[in-house]
Amino acid sequence: MPSIWSYSDYANRGYGLFKRRIFEAMRKQGWTTILAEASLLETSAKSILREHLFHHPAEWILLINQSAEQFYEYLEIPRDRRPFTQKKIVWYLDDPRFFVTKPFEKHEYVFCFDKAYVDSLRPFQPRYCGFLPLAADMMQSGKAERHLTCEICFVGGVIDQSERRSQLSEEMKQYVDRIVEYQLEHRERSFQEIAEEIPIAPGKQINIPPQVAHYLYWEANNRYRLRVLESLRDYDLRIYGNEDWERLLQDSPLRENFRGLADPVKELPHLFASASINLNIHSIQCRGSLNQRDFNAPIAGGFLLSDWTPAAGLFFQPGVEAIYWSGIRDLRAKVAYYLSQETERNAVALRGRQRVLAHHTYDERVMRMLRVIYGETDDLM
Repeated sequence: MPSIWSYSDYANRGYGLFKRRIFEAMRKQGWTTILAEASLLETSAKSILREHLFHHPAEWILLINQSAEQFYEYLEIPRDRRPFTQKKIVWYLDDPRFFVTKPFEKHEYVFCFDKAYVDSLRPFQPRYCGFLPLAADMMQSGKAERHLTCEICFVGGVIDQSERRSQLSEEMKQYVDRIVEYQLEHRERSFQEIAEEIPIAPGKQINIPPQVAHYLYWEANNRYRLRVLESLRDYDLRIYGNEDWERLLQDSPLRENFRGLADPVKELPHLFASASINLNIHSIQCRGSLNQRDFNAPIAGGFLLSDWTPAAGLFFQPGVEAIYWSGIRDLRAKVAYYLSQETERNAVALRGRQRVLAHHTYDERVMRMLRVIYGETDDLM
């Protein structure tokens, strides 16, 4: 019986809930799962996890957005004690170009949530590299509750960039704005490609290392989400997410719409089921795949109105199992229409739920992943 080890925060920080769902699916396939828990924000966490790893040896290690070498460095494992012989499953749930800078170990099986980034991983020579999209990390239907009822609900995160931006010169702030605004109009372009096309000064190009690209990504993401939400201020709109929203919205009329963080297990299914429209605003890194809300809202029984991505048709039948918008004018038109069409909303939500249950659960994703590990296939889709 194969065994696999990973770690999580008690409060599900660090993709803890995601790892728990994966481990549930792996146990159904006969695997033994070992999950080390610690308060990851405390200084003692590294030593707790390090000792747990040494005292609970497993054949495999599951890592999220983190290569084996980065994992060793994070836990401060001396080189002579690093488990090089253990196989690793590395699953990137974000653009891997933010994280990957060195070759993988020969035992690392690497999966990526978005097929647009798979080719960027191959030069780092993992044992295997392939596309494995996200799925629904909940299975239960939500219950419509009166205190959660609203016309439009948005659940998602932002990152407050104000401190980092304050460290930039005025010239660099203007340059960042140019790059970010250009990227929002040309989503298929990387920040490095844009920097090469739009130099900071004639004949002066700058290199965009991963940490700078990550800053630019969140700057663009924040602006995109804010602009979409501000276009819907005249509706009964509720925003749920991390505490960075409070700082981002402190001078915005949207601050009254922010309702705080929703518990992903106890509250989120009921939020999705209670809102007339669940608005989805993909992060700008979604190019060849979808995000978690694309699957969670329908499986909870919610109607999802999502911005269009080129990969949408790979997962749902557009207009039948899911509804998409392109641009603010189209969004407002569809919000007005579907708010007046409860029967149609419910029918779309039901068909979407059936599609997710049949094809987009982590039980299904893990079965695909294990077929690769067992050498039965090289093709995940």
